[in-house]
Amino acid sequence: MRKLVLAPALMATTLLLAACAGEPASNTASTTPSASEIASADGGNEKAEHSADDGHATEHYHGPNVTWDANSDVKVKEAAAKAMKLFARPVVPETQWFSELEPLLAAAYAEDAKYIDPARVPFSTITDGPSISREAENPMTVTASFYTNDGPWDMMLHRVGQDDPWLVTSISSKASQ
Repeated sequence: MRKLVLAPALMATTLLLAACAGEPASNTASTTPSASEIASADGGNEKAEHSADDGHATEHYHGPNVTWDANSDVKVKEAAAKAMKLFARPVVPETQWFSELEPLLAAAYAEDAKYIDPARVPFSTITDGPSISREAENPMTVTASFYTNDGPWDMMLHRVGQDDPWLVTSISSKASQ
């Protein structure tokens, strides 16, 4: 009986190990196009910097060219201040509160924020801020810190491209972090 129970487990383990071992990449057919076969967006061919088989693991991304400059600092402070002023209104009716705040929110956070009861926001006055902090190599995401009549609060903001708007991805009390 014990042999019958172990047999399927041993077979599965053997098959799994055989599948993992496989043949080395140099002995298998490659479905990756060669450097000369990569087509450019305009229909022509362009030579890639590295092929998949030449030993280079470097990946090249062509994302947005976003930089941090004085204008970025001004724009993110304006967006953060406006969003926090709209957030800090516990006496505003819920539908009005959300409809005025929503355009400043990232889609994922807007989905969460629509369930916030503004009457439960524990502050109504911003006493200082925003103070902006960010990682040196990341010009797309920042933390805006505020002091309120309920203590310190943080707001995360993100932009997708250089000229795209800063959108709020979270607002939280520093005490809850």
